[in-house]
Amino acid sequence: MSNERIHHNPAPVIPGISDSVKLKAGDMIFISGQIGFEADGSVPSSFQRVIELTYAQLERALTAAGATYGDLVRVNAYITHLDQDKLVTWRQTRDRIVTASKPSASTVIGVDALFSGAQFEIDAIAAVTSVGSDLREG
Repeated sequence: MSNERIHHNPAPVIPGISDSVKLKAGDMIFISGQIGFEADGSVPSSFQRVIELTYAQLERALTAAGATYGDLVRVNAYITHLDQDKLVTWRQTRDRIVTASKPSASTVIGVDALFSGAQFEIDAIAAVTSVGSDLREG
């Protein structure tokens, strides 16, 4: 099976950064790391807000690829200085945002640092039955 680059999405907050490059491999969409910053590029003040903004970025990338949270099959979550409180906050916030009837597989990975002081990042894989033709350009 060959991979085909179907869409390159520039980051809305950080110039020069591609926040998502979707590749079609069969019916798989691969979404690169998503980070939630405030509109001015600053790191949000609360960890819950960080998660909400990051999942909003993931949803934007999924929508651009013709997918939804329900199409996710795998999510990797990277959390700086992971502890029990952050893990609980992530789970509760994710469960409130992602209401798919069959949640994806996921892994949580504790890391020392992420890009530009971010506290949380996610990357994802979605499986869709059909990718919109408008995404095959570019």
